Amino acid sequence: MNTAVNSLFTEYLDHTGGDKAAAASLTLAAVLMEERAPQSDTALTVPEAAKRLKVAPNTVYLLVERGELQHHRIGRTIRILPADIDAYQQQATKATRPRFQRGTYQFNL
Repeated sequence: MNTAVNSLFTEYLDHTGGDKAAAASLTLAAVLMEERAPQSDTALTVPEAAKRLKVAPNTVYLLVERGELQHHRIGRTIRILPADIDAYQQQATKATRPRFQRGTYQFNL
C-alpha cells in the first residue's frame, strides 16, 4: 500500500475509534476525491481567472454558463485550470475578425 494512503488510513482509524471498515471507507473516499478534483495550487477561482483574462468576474460566469470556458465544479464553487484559460484565449483570438488596414476599406454610396 502507498505510504501516504497508509498514513491516511491510520489517521482515520484513530478518528473512528479503531473501526477498520469506516477507516477504509473514509480513506477510499479521500483518495477518490483527490484524484477527481483539480489540484488546488493550480486551479483558479473565478476572480483569479477574471484577473488573468482581464475581464470582470461576471464575464467569467457568463463564459462558463455558455460553455465557452472549461471549468470544474466542486460543490457550488467553480475552479478553472490555467490551461483552460490559455485554450480559451487561443480560441477567442482565432474567432476575432481581421482588422481593416487604413485605406483599404471602400464605402459604397
